[in-house]
Amino acid sequence: MIILIDIGNSRTKYAQLREGQLSVTTQLNNQDFTVAYFAEHFSYASQVVVANVAKSSLTTELASWCSEQKISFKQVHSEQQKNALLSAYQEPTSLGIDRWLALLGTIHLYPNENVLIIDAGTATTVDFLASNGQHQGGWILAGIKALFNSILTHSTLVHAENKTLPSLAFGSNTSDNVNNACWAATLGMIEQAIEQAQALASIDRIILTGGDGMALTKLVLVQTSEKFIAVANIQFIDNLIFYGLQEYCE
Repeated sequence: MIILIDIGNSRTKYAQLREGQLSVTTQLNNQDFTVAYFAEHFSYASQVVVANVAKSSLTTELASWCSEQKISFKQVHSEQQKNALLSAYQEPTSLGIDRWLALLGTIHLYPNENVLIIDAGTATTVDFLASNGQHQGGWILAGIKALFNSILTHSTLVHAENKTLPSLAFGSNTSDNVNNACWAATLGMIEQAIEQAQALASIDRIILTGGDGMALTKLVLVQTSEKFIAVANIQFIDNLIFYGLQEYCE
């Protein structure tokens, strides 16, 4: 059994890999991801593969525990090339590991396709992957919640409550105005990204992932499918990066 782990800013997610099949993912707060937790849940692992965007101390503790238990440990980093994937970055290690693994996961699932990837989490990132494995670059925008919070932080007279249901309608109150504008701005970026990608190559598939990915998928299906790409080729894939982590398993 191999454990694939994604350590984020506040939460950790992991999945088990058995005979090439991924389990459902488990999520927990970083403060609960302790040596005691490792001992209870990971003792039977043959290998642990980790991506970490934030808490380096957690990786150190996990690596030490794996060493004591004689479990193979690997922390992955963005690089110039992995298998058929080639980074667009002049400094490949500066590409976020979550984006790198999403690209790897995409090429794992859909080799030889031109794919636009939208990862809607703390930030909303866009990456375009060409069918030959060449990353074409992308964009980084503040995520939906970050956009919402930025308005409240920088505008003392704007008072709004965060709402979870996405809408593009004009609002008749400040909360709707702010919330709906965040979704509209993000969707507008996605539409522009589709146009930019299509100027490079015909898009075979659009993949959305991340915490706000499902909600954005519904908006993209409604707003862009007739103009840009067949509905069947726009999809949400939960935890795309775990397919990328698989590429580092021994």
